[in-house]
This record gives sequence, structure tokens and C-alpha cells, in this order.
Amino acid sequence: MNEFDLIEQYFKPLTQGHDDLKDDAAVLEIPKDHELVVTSDTLNEGVHFFEGETPENIARKSLRVNLSDLAAMGAKPFSYQLNLALNKPDKNWLAAFTKTLLEEQKYYGIFCSGGDTTSIKGGLLSLSITALGIVPKGKALRRSGAKDGDLIIITGPVGDAYLGLCALKNNIDPSKYPKAIERYRLPRPRILEIQGITEYIHAAADISDGFLADLGHICEASSLWSITKLDNFVYSQEMQAALGEGLVKPLEPLGKGDDYELVLAVPPKHAKTVMEHLKAQNCTPMIIGEFTGDQEKQALMENEKKVFAGPDTGWTHF
Repeated sequence: MNEFDLIEQYFKPLTQGHDDLKDDAAVLEIPKDHELVVTSDTLNEGVHFFEGETPENIARKSLRVNLSDLAAMGAKPFSYQLNLALNKPDKNWLAAFTKTLLEEQKYYGIFCSGGDTTSIKGGLLSLSITALGIVPKGKALRRSGAKDGDLIIITGPVGDAYLGLCALKNNIDPSKYPKAIERYRLPRPRILEIQGITEYIHAAADISDGFLADLGHICEASSLWSITKLDNFVYSQEMQAALGEGLVKPLEPLGKGDDYELVLAVPPKHAKTVMEHLKAQNCTPMIIGEFTGDQEKQALMENEKKVFAGPDTGWTHF
């Protein structure tokens, strides 16, 4: 099959009638009084997912990690562009991949507005998605928006994706940590859960590089420090078991990525509203500290004592 055959058979249905993919670029109409939020992520086989991963899981993960970035900005999904580099087109693989993408699109309310399909040498798959979201003018959540005294809220437990990765790398029986493995393979972007409460949030970041790293990104952008209380963290049952068995070291869950929960800066007066909303959306949110303008109070606390997290506070590619 040539490139145009691939587009017509597999990718045109992903536009859901918004475009016929016959032009060199897409023309998109943005709703009045809204701004466009744009994010991109590249996923490479052997780095972001294991070699031989199923096309269904690759489709879900590639779209969801981008939706998580939109969630952190308080944006509503609009459309996305898909760039796919294949060694050799496989009809069964493409059918499963695009079928799953379509299912994901319908669930999250987004459509494909174009992209590119090309060949690659070396045998490993590479794909990139650029996701577009919309937000009312001036209402996007920015990392620089946190205020002194804001509470630090996370939308759910952290570290499970890392535990899932450890289990897969160490060939541990999948039945021992099934939820953690699923968390690694299939991120859960909080794109739907965050809608309806963005007006109560000053700043946000998705926990993709690790909680400590992404909290630090908000602090740096907002020129603030943070007081984080480890006693307020609640880990999943599987993570608690892994910590007890020594598979994961203490504090490791805070510095590892791929969780895709959100860390939020919320004024104390709105904390109850945000917490109740997230709980109603089946999240397990936690208030785990506060932002401060006082450098002397910067700390990671446990049992009212300062704790040193160590040098590994987040994922880096290089």
C-alpha cells in the first residue's frame, strides 16, 4: 500500500467527518473568545513503550499523554495531528491501531485533523502527536500562577506506573501488580476530571516526569518554594506491598514519572470544592503541602522532620 492508500483506508475515518485529508494542511475554526492550547509528545519504541507492545496500547498511550498536557492547562480537547513513522506497513497492526484511536477519540471528545505517515529504517516504531485544546481567553492554567499560601493537591497516588515498569523489567508475575502494570501501559489523563474546577485552581502540572520534578516546575515558574508533607501521601495497596518487600525504595515513588496525575496549586478557600469534585470523579485526591514565598521553609517533611529526597527527583532523557 502507498501512503495515500493508507490515509484513505486507515486515517481518514479518524477525522470523524471534519476533514478529507486531501489538502496539505488543516483549516480549523476556533470558537469565539477562546485561545488555542498546543502540545506535542513523541513516543519511541524501546524508550516509551516496550518493543512488541500491542497496537491498542500504543494508540491509547500516545493520545493520552498529550491529553494529560491539555488537562494541566485547563483546556478542553479539540483536535490532534498524528505523525507515524513505520518500518513496513502492516494491515492488521494499522487496523487495530486506528480502531483503538477512534474509540479513544470518541471517549475524550477529540478528532484527528491530519498529520503525516512516513517510512523509517531500523525497524523501531516512532510516533508523534500534536494535540490542540481550547480554553476561554485568559483562563489557561499556567505553572507561573501559583500563589504564596496555595495548597498543594494531587489528583491521585503516585509511583504506580514506576512500579509497573519495575515489575515488567524484572519479569515479576503480572498477577502480583496488575493495576500498576496497567497504570504504566495505559495512562489515565485527568482531562475530563479537571473540567468544571479550573476557575478554582491557580496553577497545575501533570506528573509525567515525577512528582518532585513537576512540583519543582511550578515552584520555579511561580518563584515560590514548597512544604511537602510525606505523612499526607497515601500510596496504593500494590505500592505499599512493593515498599514493604523492598522492590521499591522509600521516596522512590516521588521521583519517578509516567503517573499522569495532576499537581495543583489551590487557594485554601477553594480546597474543599476541588477535593469534593475530584472525589466525585472517582479520583483519590490528597492535600500534601503548601506553596510558600519563604525560602527558609522549603522542605520535604516526614514526622515533622526534614527529609532529603536524593539526587533522583525526576525523569530526564539525557
